Amino acid sequence: MASGTSVWRGHSPWCWGPHLLITQLYSGASRQGGASSRHDQELTHCCTHPTQRLVVTSSRDTTFRLWDFRDPSIHSVNVFQGHTDTVTSAVFTVGDNVVSGSDDRTVKVWDLKNMRSPIATIRTDSAINRINVCVGQKIIALPHDNRQVRLFDMSGVRLARLPRSSRQGHRRMVCCSAWSEDHPVCNLFTCGFDRQAIGWNINIPALLQEK
Repeated sequence: MASGTSVWRGHSPWCWGPHLLITQLYSGASRQGGASSRHDQELTHCCTHPTQRLVVTSSRDTTFRLWDFRDPSIHSVNVFQGHTDTVTSAVFTVGDNVVSGSDDRTVKVWDLKNMRSPIATIRTDSAINRINVCVGQKIIALPHDNRQVRLFDMSGVRLARLPRSSRQGHRRMVCCSAWSEDHPVCNLFTCGFDRQAIGWNINIPALLQEK
């Protein structure tokens, strides 16, 4: 179903801070949230909605926050406490969903229209790092501390584990994943603390058929 086809070596820096700085490029003005809208600890990730003026941020304070800029006169911030440990990432999908991953070993799928409780919860045996969702097929790629990458659908059904052989794949923690649906060879990329970026060829139709 999948194979590592390309490997790149290198490193990337990390940046931490408890603030979200919103810059309006068209006017040159900057706006920074007040004390009530700040995360209590360092931010781990941020993501913009593909079609709406929404931003979601995640933090070590166990929360993720939804920043709404659709109304220029009202910039609201909603705080969500669905995890018990660092929220390592939160991402939008095409449509009305947010997917959050955490060091508490869970991934949760949320409906933007009703964020009171998740519509699906994925429980795993290892902390989860920066997740990514395949836009076309809505498949979630989960990079883990235990060197594995797992693929799930939006309802929480497990589709695959990468690599299937312990002799392939990353040798240390996998820190992030990214889908590339228009790449001719590799449609999923992962990178890890082993200083490698690996491109995977995922047979998505076969995965969905097996489900």
